[in-house]
Amino acid sequence: MKRVNFKEKWGVSCNELAEREGVTPEAIRMRVKNYGTPFQRRCKETHFEKKYGKTLGQVALELGLHPMTVARRDRLFGDAYAESQWKRPTLRGAILNERGEHWTENTKMGYIRSKSTYMDEHHENNKT
Repeated sequence: MKRVNFKEKWGVSCNELAEREGVTPEAIRMRVKNYGTPFQRRCKETHFEKKYGKTLGQVALELGLHPMTVARRDRLFGDAYAESQWKRPTLRGAILNERGEHWTENTKMGYIRSKSTYMDEHHENNKT
C-alpha cells in the first residue's frame, strides 16, 4: 500500500482538520477511505439538503421552529417555509417541555443534524 502525505494531498493536516471538526483523526481517515475526501461527512445528502441547501436542523433554527414542525410543513404543504393562512398565536421559540430546555439544548435531540453533509468551504456547488 502506497503511503500518501495527507497535508500535501489535501492542503491541511489530518490532526488540524480533526480538531476543527471536533472528531478524532481516525474519523477523518475513515472519511477518506469511505468517500474519497476528508471533507464529506455522510454518504449522501439528506432530502432537506437537496431541496433547500440546508439540513433540517439549520432550517428549523432559521425559522425558530422545532425540526418536527418543519418536517411536517414540508410533508403537508411541500414547503418548509409555508405559513398558515389563518392568523393565530404561534409557538415559535416556545419552551414546552417540563425541564425548560429549548430543543437545541436537549441531549436526546442528537439525531437532528445541524452540520451539512459537506464542509461548507469545500463543497463543489458553493464555489463561484
